[in-house]
Amino acid sequence: MKKNNKKRNVVTDNGIPEVMRDQAQNSYEQAFLQMDIEQKRGSKSIYLSPEYHERLTRIVQIIGNDKIPLFAYLNKILEHHFNVYEDAITKEFNEKYKGLF
Repeated sequence: MKKNNKKRNVVTDNGIPEVMRDQAQNSYEQAFLQMDIEQKRGSKSIYLSPEYHERLTRIVQIIGNDKIPLFAYLNKILEHHFNVYEDAITKEFNEKYKGLF
């Protein structure tokens, strides 16, 4: 009988498959803590809870070696969120949006 050498998709305690967790850890800095050259700070302000501001600032300082501004990190997080959840957001939006006429 032929042995299957595929790596099993073992689920960790937090419900994330081990392979995905390892890939996320290896590529988090590349995915979120790199500054796009054309990225510029916007003119809008947003408000964060002090807890989240502290966490995000520490991530940028430590993992990002303080080489990326907080706004750029947040833009990357939001870009990822919209890429992952685009279909679900669109579906719910279309279900709840009622036209004027």
